[in-house]
Amino acid sequence: MSLTNKIDEEFELTVGDSRYLLIPEKQNFLSDISFDGELPALVLVYTTVAGQSITKTALRQFRANILDKDDVFRSEFYANLIFYGGKKHEIEIEPEALSELAAWNVKTQSFVASPPAAGTSGRVIVPSRCYYNPSPSRPLDGARISVKDNIDIAGHKTTLCNRAWIQLYPVKSKNAACVQKLIEAGAVIVGKVKLQAMIMREEPLECVEFIAPFNPRADGYQVPSGSSHASAAGIGSYDWLDFSLGSDTNGSGRKPASYNGCFSIRPSTGIMNNEGVVGYFPQFDMPVFFGRDISRFAEFISVWYGDSPMHRAPGKALKILYPSDYLPTPNPAQTQVIDKFVSGLESALGINRTGISLADLWEKHCPDGEQHKDIATYLEFAGIYPFYHDQYHHLAEFRNQYKDKYGKPPFVHRALHWQWNVGKAITQGECDECWRRSEIYRHWLLEKVFKADDEDTVTVMILPIEAGKPNYRDAELPLNSLLSGYAALNMSPMARSPEVTAPIGDIAYDSIVTEREERLPVAVSVIGPPGADLILVDLVEKGMKGAGLATEVKTGSSMY
Repeated sequence: MSLTNKIDEEFELTVGDSRYLLIPEKQNFLSDISFDGELPALVLVYTTVAGQSITKTALRQFRANILDKDDVFRSEFYANLIFYGGKKHEIEIEPEALSELAAWNVKTQSFVASPPAAGTSGRVIVPSRCYYNPSPSRPLDGARISVKDNIDIAGHKTTLCNRAWIQLYPVKSKNAACVQKLIEAGAVIVGKVKLQAMIMREEPLECVEFIAPFNPRADGYQVPSGSSHASAAGIGSYDWLDFSLGSDTNGSGRKPASYNGCFSIRPSTGIMNNEGVVGYFPQFDMPVFFGRDISRFAEFISVWYGDSPMHRAPGKALKILYPSDYLPTPNPAQTQVIDKFVSGLESALGINRTGISLADLWEKHCPDGEQHKDIATYLEFAGIYPFYHDQYHHLAEFRNQYKDKYGKPPFVHRALHWQWNVGKAITQGECDECWRRSEIYRHWLLEKVFKADDEDTVTVMILPIEAGKPNYRDAELPLNSLLSGYAALNMSPMARSPEVTAPIGDIAYDSIVTEREERLPVAVSVIGPPGADLILVDLVEKGMKGAGLATEVKTGSSMY
């Protein structure tokens, strides 16, 4: 007998001295399974992945660590065992494991393959927190984490939110290195989340294959912003989600943190293994993560990075740079919120900010000769030209393979076609010259601005994130444009530096959607020399406490 449609309404079922509430579901992963005897049937689900070998030891650990501690489980559930995840031919059950199942009095065994539904809408199943106990060996035990869909998860497709990509590439057989680290530390991956298609600019009105996620903050109709938009929107929306993974090339992680009112860190370039993270420009590409509580970041980073030799020890002194190139911003309300945080950081550390003009300092040093005194002109195409050039050529294989297989070019949105046209027109000579300028800028920043070799003093800089103004998801599309290497968003990728983005307050605005006053999140970024990731997290937390700001934000329309 099949379970499909056998239960039409809720009712209670008594097993021994336990009562269970059964809720009908027309469609679920058990719908096509048949059982002998009376229905409803009691079943036990054991999750698997393709290629897994099930051992007696694993089964006993499952029973001891999960079932025996569960206050609603009864031995009657052993009767029907369902292996959910991998297909039958993809799973090996060792002989001793079969004997163990017989000792459990398992009568039937079934296999149900989970569909590769990453990147599509669906329910999210989260395990109870009752069964997890963080420890030194598993510090993230039970932490619930979502993953941006350009990061590989075994048993699922990595979709890039592009249907042509989904058609062309198979299910992944292994986890990305940055995901595997978390799983080994006890984290629970609850699902994959959307991204701007192909990891490139895609405003909500340009999302023609997968609708853009909704930003929960303010009036609910602000853009989620950046290619990691769903990672940040999820953190701002769901209390049951602890962290979310994303990626950042030149703002894809920091902008969503700002717009969706949560914390994030772009790690020092090269401090961790990027294997299994789809990107087009490894010189800038880095996985990032988002969270609501900055006090939990240090532990997460320690797990995620491992014992990287890039970690920098705290210095004896700290220096806070306040760049006139970017601050104050044209928005006085935004600047006021930023200055409150900076004042809190000054108070907490017992030091004063140091004003600096990158433009003036560059003109003084002229690191690439007197003919290149103007930093804005010098960096106009540095960084972005190499990125667009390499991205276009990197994706040639995708375009060619798809056309060979399906007889037509793959669909991508119009903004990406524009970027491809730009990248295609950039010569190798232009690309090399722009990269040379990017590297000169990097060396100058680290030597003259951050003084990265100074072991006694750690220098950090305060940066704003965009304009701090309403940006509605149905607004007229912005013109296609190139992000200058002089832009604040390009500093950390070009310098290979870590950058922590923090929600430090909100400002009032009159919403054209709700026709009332709403509160828009305002964020700040703190950037430092490579390897200073943990130092920045500590400084941001101290600065927020010094300014009387919450170090943990809430979900929903308001952060507080």
